[in-house]
Amino acid sequence: MEEPTVADMSITDEHIVVATKTKVSDICQELSKNPEHAILVKKGKDILGVVTARDIFAKMAEGLNATKVKVDKIMRTNILAVQGKTPLSKGLDIMSSTAPDAVIVIDESGDFLGYFSIRDYREATRRLEAHLLMAARLSRSRRAITEKKIEEEDSGGDLLDLLLGSNEGDELEETEVPSMISLD
Repeated sequence: MEEPTVADMSITDEHIVVATKTKVSDICQELSKNPEHAILVKKGKDILGVVTARDIFAKMAEGLNATKVKVDKIMRTNILAVQGKTPLSKGLDIMSSTAPDAVIVIDESGDFLGYFSIRDYREATRRLEAHLLMAARLSRSRRAITEKKIEEEDSGGDLLDLLLGSNEGDELEETEVPSMISLD
């Protein structure tokens, strides 16, 4: 049973990608509909930064004029790029140890696949825990079946009987089938 990867999470939602010269006011309408979304700032094929509604409100409290300022002037730039094929356990370790402003998921050639949100992080920890529990159960089951198989082989038993349950003592009793009675 393979461990889930970073790309197995729902990484294509909860974000909007905009160009570096996009005005803050242009993204505010989208953020009003989806305030939890991250605004990923892209130049060419690279994600350079991230802006959230909280970032915009903080800057507006400092006097920012949203109709004039572009997102690249207020974006945070500590972006962690993780390959989509990275196992969740490794990806979560990297994310928690580096504490980036945003986590993006890329393919082997460095192309953007998606955004790993805070919600994805929470879901990933639950999914990884469930995976580890299932893997431990499967390991115990394999070990028990292997041990039982060895016992059955030593006693001349059949593995199929082991897996399906032995039918010893379960012989069907032959019962007399009543003959049909005619009501003519």
